[in-house]
Amino acid sequence: MDGTAGLTLSHHVRSRADLLMNGWTDRKIAGAVRDGALHQLRRGWFIDSEEREKLWEEERHRAHVIAVARDARGPAVMSHSSAAVLWGLPLYGMRLTRVHMRTDAPHRISSSPDVRRHVSPLRADDVSIVGGIRCTGLARTVFDLIRELPPEAAVAVADAAERQMASRGREWDQDARTSWRQGLRERLERAAGVRGIRQARWVSAFADGRAESPGESVSRLQLFRLGFEPPELQ
Repeated sequence: MDGTAGLTLSHHVRSRADLLMNGWTDRKIAGAVRDGALHQLRRGWFIDSEEREKLWEEERHRAHVIAVARDARGPAVMSHSSAAVLWGLPLYGMRLTRVHMRTDAPHRISSSPDVRRHVSPLRADDVSIVGGIRCTGLARTVFDLIRELPPEAAVAVADAAERQMASRGREWDQDARTSWRQGLRERLERAAGVRGIRQARWVSAFADGRAESPGESVSRLQLFRLGFEPPELQ
């Protein structure tokens, strides 16, 4: 999703307090939810159902992320699939039901029904702000996802991230691609023994940012599984 679309979506995510200030009543809100005119993202946060119907799965999740971020307190940042949608990465075939957040707090923080919290250290350069929301940086997000997602989704994520780093309109920045791949490879080398690292190393080596869509990424993976050489992408 581009920046303009992100701002538009943010405008559509409305709190109960905002609705009340604009002439709604609790009874009207409840009726709109019951009748299907409003979709409740989480307690106290809503989006117009007609607007939500126009959204891709990743965009619907982003609306949920926006609601959680506006409710959040403390140092946690969006991570995993929830950071991915902020970065505009595809999540091929994934069903997105909970918002993921990460904190480096030394004690465990309990999760709520619609939020899963992960506890692990984060370096300063692992944190970014996208659309006004704190989340894991692009490299950390890709590192987390390609270790855990099914291979099809992992390859689509890796391809899309590399494309973000190296695509310059119709031009391809090979130096930027090389730098991105080197940085990811070094991160994976430092994570020896971490769960999912074997898949992550394979996916990072297989990735090709010249794939223009998740479908193209998955097709390339399927051809490889059938024994064909990966196609030369333009």
